[in-house]
Amino acid sequence: AMSEIVLNNLFKSTTMESTWGVIMLAIHNKEPKVFSFFELLNLFLNHRKTVIIRRTIYELQKARARAHILEGLKIALDNIDEVIALIKNSPDNPTAKNLLMQKFGLSELQSNAILDMKLGRLTGLEREKIDNELRELLAEIERLDQILKSETLLENL
Repeated sequence: AMSEIVLNNLFKSTTMESTWGVIMLAIHNKEPKVFSFFELLNLFLNHRKTVIIRRTIYELQKARARAHILEGLKIALDNIDEVIALIKNSPDNPTAKNLLMQKFGLSELQSNAILDMKLGRLTGLEREKIDNELRELLAEIERLDQILKSETLLENL
C-alpha cells in the first residue's frame, strides 16, 4: 500500500509518466488523413518493404550484369591463344568483336569487355581473381534471389 502511494506521488510530481497529444496528420494517396499509430506503423513497414525489394532487385541486376561479363572473360581466358590470334588477325575492333561473338557465342558486352581487357589480366593470378569474383557473385545472386522469394527474409531486413 505504501509503495503505491510513493509511486503515485512520483508519477504526479516527476516526468516518469508524461503524456502528449499528437495529431498524426499525413498525406496518403494525395489526400490528407489523420492516422492512428498502428496505421502509420503499417504504412511505414510497407514502405520499408518496398524499398528493400527495389534495392534488392537493383543489386541483383548489377550482380547479374557483372557475372555475365565475367563469364565472357572466363571463356576468353580458357581459349586465350585462339582469342589472341583472332584479335591479332582482325583488321579492326568491330570485326574482332563480331568474330568473338560468332566463334565463342559471346554477347556484345562480353566481346567488348574482352577487347578492353589489358594484357596484364592474362596472368594466372588474374584468372584466379576472375574465378573467385565470379564464384562470389553467383553466391550473392543466389542470396538476393532468396531474399526476393522469401517473405520472412524480406521482413527481417
